[in-house]
Amino acid sequence: MLKNIRKTKSILFLSLMIMMSAFFIVACSKAEAEKTTADTDTNKEVINKVLEHQFSGPDEKFIDLTWNPKYKTVVNNKEENKEFDKYVAEIYGPYFTESELDSFIAAFGTQYPTYAHENGYKLNLKGVTIERSEKNSYSFIANVGYRKNGDEEKVANVKGVIIFSTKEKGKIGRFEYRDDSLLDKLRE
Repeated sequence: MLKNIRKTKSILFLSLMIMMSAFFIVACSKAEAEKTTADTDTNKEVINKVLEHQFSGPDEKFIDLTWNPKYKTVVNNKEENKEFDKYVAEIYGPYFTESELDSFIAAFGTQYPTYAHENGYKLNLKGVTIERSEKNSYSFIANVGYRKNGDEEKVANVKGVIIFSTKEKGKIGRFEYRDDSLLDKLRE
């Protein structure tokens, strides 16, 4: 009889430990899922903000600082534009790692606003579809309205990929447009 009581206590203790372990695992999984969802929401907000800056306007101050020679100086045979750099840091800096901000501006950041400005187009971000493809990687399709002078507004999709930094949470570590069809239309 004493043996049966010990055996029953052991089984109850073991069952209790298994239940507590299962509860702990479920709680941790739920917390991780909530964290991942929060990170995804934050990253989507960052993507939206960058695309809003790219496809609203064009921003006349951005264009003026980009192309007006009065803001440019040459130091050690290298052209500098401190006002432009400061403005870019204010607008895009919160969303990019420092190294990717420079790459983004050099490769993509001035294209859409410049072509729109040069050819008399106004841009209007209509909406963005964002899908998470991997842990830190997202693809997007920006639905962009464009209008020249008083013409009827047309809409084009701009596709791209964004990879968030693993070292700087909430900051873009790589940004690429993967569709130039709107650029082609803005060049007309």
